Amino acid sequence: MHTATSFVLTLLVLGYAVVSGLVNRWYIAPALIFVGLGILFGPFGFNLLDAGPGTSGYTVLAQLALTVILFNQAAKLDPGKVLRRGHVTFRLLVVGIPLTLVLGTLTAALLLPVLPWWEAVCLAAIVAPTEVALIDALLEDNRIPDRVRNALSVESGFYDGFALAVLLAALALASAQTDQRPRDWTWFVVRTELVSLVIGAAIGLLGAMLIAWSRRRDWMSDTWAQLATLAVALICFEFGERVHASGFVAAFTGGLAFAVVARRSNTQVSSQVSDATAQLLELLVFAMFGAFAVIDSWQHASWRVVLFCVIALFGVRMVAVLVALVRTDLPGYSRVFIGWFGPRGIGTVVLGLLVIERGDIEHADLLTQAGVIAVTLSLVLHSLTAPLGIRRYAAKPQRA
Repeated sequence: MHTATSFVLTLLVLGYAVVSGLVNRWYIAPALIFVGLGILFGPFGFNLLDAGPGTSGYTVLAQLALTVILFNQAAKLDPGKVLRRGHVTFRLLVVGIPLTLVLGTLTAALLLPVLPWWEAVCLAAIVAPTEVALIDALLEDNRIPDRVRNALSVESGFYDGFALAVLLAALALASAQTDQRPRDWTWFVVRTELVSLVIGAAIGLLGAMLIAWSRRRDWMSDTWAQLATLAVALICFEFGERVHASGFVAAFTGGLAFAVVARRSNTQVSSQVSDATAQLLELLVFAMFGAFAVIDSWQHASWRVVLFCVIALFGVRMVAVLVALVRTDLPGYSRVFIGWFGPRGIGTVVLGLLVIERGDIEHADLLTQAGVIAVTLSLVLHSLTAPLGIRRYAAKPQRA
């Protein structure tokens, strides 16, 4: 990364840190602040940020950010509560996610008829993943029932893996250079999802046991325990990618396994270092995202693309969630709350970058443009509505 760019980004981080507490109290996604700062200091503003040649460096940065976010998010969950109250989460995963992808594909095919069917599937997969951690206040505010927060957190953790599997399959079929030899799609899904789960669980368990063993003997300080936790997250991702599975699913599953061992062994490891690392990486990604993607995408976007993004963000997700939660005991407002708050963030950015780097398809620019618009719309509208949604819980507490 260019020296001037590094210096400007460092100053932005310092400046944001000074007012970070205020931003959190306003329920504004920090990513939205950095998107705005990126626009201000990017080529369309003061032109102080330089992305350098290609997108490979930016892709690595985004993947690292998503990996640490997913691991941290899972490690903070109480697996016991997830299992005891898992009916809602299970329905969101096995009904809500597939239905979102199907409805998103149909919406893309209807509004963007220029796209072949498999490219419509790619687009649906890009804009589907949620990242509730974008608005930390949603996960930290105790006025929101634990059940709702756990469901949103687990769903967003697994979304990236599901969407990645669908995207890679669609890319293979949509690419102009697709190898036409028969593929075993069943094994592809098994490798992408189930193998990722096994790898993540194994590394998470072993990593947590090793840290707990060292801590019991007083061989490891708290600082190094935090750094070791961060290393476990990155190892989960690396192993997942090396076997051509999903490093993101492995990272999330590794975090869940880590949480189980940590609670059973009564090993308390602070997450301050890994949390700070995740947020720093994420904010740097969104600063560059604002600088080089947002203005250009909005300038060239047609009304069809914008309409698709609005429907995909709020219509498709709401319908999929409400259908998934039919006949559950979750109160009506909680169902609507889950359906509305599905912020799009790093997951959509990463999948869009994969289309650029791995895909050789005709309308890659349109797909990535839609991803950029979906993320910016989500950051703005979910940030603005978060205080209203939480206040509704405070005004009339819901059972959950």
